[in-house]
Amino acid sequence: MHRPGGSAPLGWEAVGPQTRLTAQELRRGVELGVEGLDVIRDAADWDGRTSVTLTVTADGASASAHLGMRQAPVLTQLNTAPVQEVLRAATDEDDTYTEAFVRELDAALPDGGVTSPSRALDTWAQDIFEPGYVAIPGPDGRPHGMRVLITSANDDRRVAARTAFTELAGHDVAAVHITHVPDVNENSSYDSMGNLETVPPSPGNPHGRVVIGGDGLAPGKTGPAPEMLAFLRAQGMQDPISLDTSWLTIGHVDEFVQFLPVPGSRLGWRAVVADPRAGLALLRDVQKKGHGGELLHGGLPKLEWPYDLRIDQRTGDAFLADTQFTGTNERAAERIDTNLAVLRAKAGLTDAEIIRVPALFTARSLDYGMLDTEIRGMEDGPAKDAKQKQLEAMRDAVAEIPGTANGLVLNDGRYVAPKPYGPVVDGKDVFAEAITAAFRRTGYRVSYVDDLIGVHVGEGEIHCATNTLRGVFGPGARWWRDR
Repeated sequence: MHRPGGSAPLGWEAVGPQTRLTAQELRRGVELGVEGLDVIRDAADWDGRTSVTLTVTADGASASAHLGMRQAPVLTQLNTAPVQEVLRAATDEDDTYTEAFVRELDAALPDGGVTSPSRALDTWAQDIFEPGYVAIPGPDGRPHGMRVLITSANDDRRVAARTAFTELAGHDVAAVHITHVPDVNENSSYDSMGNLETVPPSPGNPHGRVVIGGDGLAPGKTGPAPEMLAFLRAQGMQDPISLDTSWLTIGHVDEFVQFLPVPGSRLGWRAVVADPRAGLALLRDVQKKGHGGELLHGGLPKLEWPYDLRIDQRTGDAFLADTQFTGTNERAAERIDTNLAVLRAKAGLTDAEIIRVPALFTARSLDYGMLDTEIRGMEDGPAKDAKQKQLEAMRDAVAEIPGTANGLVLNDGRYVAPKPYGPVVDGKDVFAEAITAAFRRTGYRVSYVDDLIGVHVGEGEIHCATNTLRGVFGPGARWWRDR
């Protein structure tokens, strides 16, 4: 309640059974307000709607007024909104590789219109929470609201996600945790927030639609958390689209698709999509030109143990002769095609909105390495043979060439991509040349940052190691016009 001249901060005070108003105060005018103390979590429990009845009794007569109200939905931020601050991986004194990565990243920010210094969080800053916001009509109908940081339901990320409450929450910044008790058999990686992205607005979807990866009915890979899906659906504005990420070792949508603003285009945005077929074609072209005997990863720095084992230092010819490698990329291409069909059908995406960038995946993930090490320590026999067949059958993918789609969208037509370390021909990285050309055709300039040891060997890339707070309270935040 707000009464002019009241002693409470800003004139507002809580209404309780003991609250009394004088006739003089009523004549001067009193403003009553209702404050929401939580977000809508599950429409089956509460859909966010309520009503308030005010009854006034005087001289034996009563009069009532009724008002229907709706809790403001939590909307996830869009990459089409301008970046205000970049959050990124933290470093320690002994972590020289991540320190070098952070220095390069910070150096790229001013060119992308970000002048505030980056802020350190967790190594996987993207995975611990998804930035969202709530808004209501403010002065002159302009959106007024606060940020809401939606923390990960991934059991492994919960400790790091506490920074949303302890370091970031405060004035006009809230944090919310969606409770989920993980099943012993589920893949909790699906609940990392790098697996939750938002397609920008398209016809019929004025606030975009959330995309979230999951098991695609793959056995033994249950996810994502049903409580998170219920929360997203309950907001009623960005109906989530499920994509199949079961073909990836980590299983996050940001490993193969990214959205960036393109003002003046049909939808005002485009999708950056990893293209393994284009990656294989580049590699075969290098081979055809007589450079197949060179290392696939050209220009590598001197690698110390264990990174010399984590980076596959075979030649392009050896990679192309490896049917597990080519099969992994062919399978990845097919699964990406399937996901693009879903985005075409549900999010307004057309071929004109797709920026295809060459990519290469591998089945030689950390899981592959652990199984390979186990096999090397086994005695010959049926058990070892069975494990070897299991190793050879592995096709779940992780980036071999540091993944371009897993980059950072800045302002002013700038994109930060991981340095690909592709084959070098005539002094030029053929993957970097192709990636630069693909972005140039849509008006973007790419800055390459070396994340090879700082992030990539941990099966992530720049997007995984960063997060952003964007200017979300523009005209597009007016959800109340689209009810």
